[in-house]
Amino acid sequence: MVGSLLAWGLGHIGGNLRPYQTIFLFIGLLTVVLSPLVWIILPDSPTTARFLSHEEKVIAVERLRANNMGTETKVWKWAQVAELFLDLKTYLWFSMLFLCALPSGGISVFGPLIIKGFGFNQFQTLLFNIPFSALQVVVCILSALISTKLKLKWPVLFGLTLAPIAGASGLFVLGRDPALKNKLLGCYYVLSVFIGLQPMLYSWGSQNTAGHTKKLCTTAVMFIAQCVGNIVGPLLFTTEEAPYYHRGLTADLICWIVLAVLVLFTAAYLAFLNKRHAAKRKRAGKAAVIVDTSLETAEKSARLQIQNEENEKREGADPSKLNSQAFDDLTDLTNEDFIYVL
Repeated sequence: MVGSLLAWGLGHIGGNLRPYQTIFLFIGLLTVVLSPLVWIILPDSPTTARFLSHEEKVIAVERLRANNMGTETKVWKWAQVAELFLDLKTYLWFSMLFLCALPSGGISVFGPLIIKGFGFNQFQTLLFNIPFSALQVVVCILSALISTKLKLKWPVLFGLTLAPIAGASGLFVLGRDPALKNKLLGCYYVLSVFIGLQPMLYSWGSQNTAGHTKKLCTTAVMFIAQCVGNIVGPLLFTTEEAPYYHRGLTADLICWIVLAVLVLFTAAYLAFLNKRHAAKRKRAGKAAVIVDTSLETAEKSARLQIQNEENEKREGADPSKLNSQAFDDLTDLTNEDFIYVL
């Protein structure tokens, strides 16, 4: 929202520079100025967060123990890098981020031109992007709240693919008659739901990866996929195809449809991995079923922890050994206590 207003205002500045040059220079300078502040303010782990009290840091670390993700370690482990390339999830995260970023890159760059093709002028398109941005903020917040409430990621991700499929389909089949201007703008606004996919996918990948080296590499793989998608996406939209942009919209539709299928496949694969870990715990004399308490409130987490300990006792295991490997820098595949988030 702020960006669209800034672009509208900066675009009206006269002078020797073109409007887009003024916008790019301002945003670039703002990025350079804010970078040191981000470096200083944002912590790299709960233990170094200045805004947390000692008690809050302990709670944050205990949550990491509960989900067996561990904390930062300075030791680089090549075995975890090798596991990364042998892990099917790596290719699923890469594919899903690429399929998410490709449409995002195209629409982010050509969005104003798409709106202009509905019959609006250059500066009206900037203003009409403000509701688009507002919807994106609402979608990100709602998707996070819903996934937290459900304790599941895949239903939210699957739902987030359906709206852009519907919006892109509308833009594809509708003409560009001035009488359809409002319907076309409505379809374009429906596309805004796609913005919720990217943070949810990053969160999903992070929650389902353990081992410090493997986690770093997984994040890098996902970031590379995002960058590649953002580079390829704009290339599928060309001004010669204005105002319909059929090739770009077709590519976006294919990406979102395939992404929806991959979300379902990934959820099924993670469920399979959870069953495999349960069998490993059973063979080790532990309780097959344990509950991840890391996303619960303090009160509910305490109750569930007692339930987990009672389950361990029934199996003849030592309850004190529950999540005892959480800070051993084991990967999600090698730690049988790790629970995958569906």
